[in-house]
Amino acid sequence: MRIFIITMDDPVQTRDFIKYIIDQKKDQIVGLAVSKGDRLTIGKKRSKFLYIISLFLIMGISGFLKNSWITVFDKVRKKLSKYGLMKDKSILEYVKSQNIPTWEIKTPNSKKFLSELKEIQPDIIINQSQSIIKKDLLELPNIGVLNRHNALLPKNRGRLTPFWVLYKQEKETGVSIHFVEEGIDSGDIVVQKKYAVSKKDSFNSLVKKNYQIAPKAMVEAIEMLEKGNAKYIENDDSKATYNTIPTLKQAWTYRKRRLFS
Repeated sequence: MRIFIITMDDPVQTRDFIKYIIDQKKDQIVGLAVSKGDRLTIGKKRSKFLYIISLFLIMGISGFLKNSWITVFDKVRKKLSKYGLMKDKSILEYVKSQNIPTWEIKTPNSKKFLSELKEIQPDIIINQSQSIIKKDLLELPNIGVLNRHNALLPKNRGRLTPFWVLYKQEKETGVSIHFVEEGIDSGDIVVQKKYAVSKKDSFNSLVKKNYQIAPKAMVEAIEMLEKGNAKYIENDDSKATYNTIPTLKQAWTYRKRRLFS
């Protein structure tokens, strides 16, 4: 099994997720590309400032400050590492230390990158970038492109799913490992892990639980595909719900519930 990974370098959650997969499947990883973009990448018609305020309301003071500190310190660490003052802990440096080829790309859909990737002939591509994957890349791997989604597809397609699970007061959630298609979070589900949502759960606790489950679920999906015994779960469009970035009003409604319930 030849596995290629495309990812953003998010130090809060994604980096450890990718490291786990590499540690478990090192001999099968044929390359990793870091694409531009991060969790604050949103559409041009949305205000990034209002999105950050919404995240503050959703995460709460401690959660927001913790994630902000991790992100800012990571950027400082990278700059200081150029002068030998600190060790660079980026995913690129980790992958290089494992003697795995790396790429830094603007978008995974670029013709130059696709040409190089075609020569590698991956069986599976794991995508954790913020880019919408286009047809030419989707058709490139022998088996397909896999994604981790923090919800029980086909419900809650889209962004910031742990928030929407709580906002809609749903009783269960989980993680779906699914094939990527041209639609948003469509494609057959290879592995799905469920758990109950408790009254004590917050956005931060759901995210933490999801990322405890997700790496193992991804490895399980890879191994099922490798053995040829995967039994796909239909990602039925007729049952799908879709969420976009929360508005400031929705974030405030959620915070009021947390404060006064």
